[in-house]
Amino acid sequence: MQTIEEIAQAINLMNKKEITNFFKELFTPAEIATLSKRWRILKMLAGKEFTQREISAKLQVSLCKVTRGAKILKTQNSITKKIIERTQNAK
Repeated sequence: MQTIEEIAQAINLMNKKEITNFFKELFTPAEIATLSKRWRILKMLAGKEFTQREISAKLQVSLCKVTRGAKILKTQNSITKKIIERTQNAK
């Protein structure tokens, strides 16, 4: 876990552009695409405009991936849910 904490600490010291470039250096294009799709799943779930099956079809992902996202958002004190709420409120 120490490595994750080190990465979090490093990200905390960066601005948006540096974080974007850091991710581009650290992750492959396929990994970035996967991460981006997971984020879209979570945002769509949080928006409550689509059912899990609709999200699965729209993003061409398994229903299991969408269900996993739903479980994350239903978890008490989910940091992911808090971050999504912050990003929605910042608009």
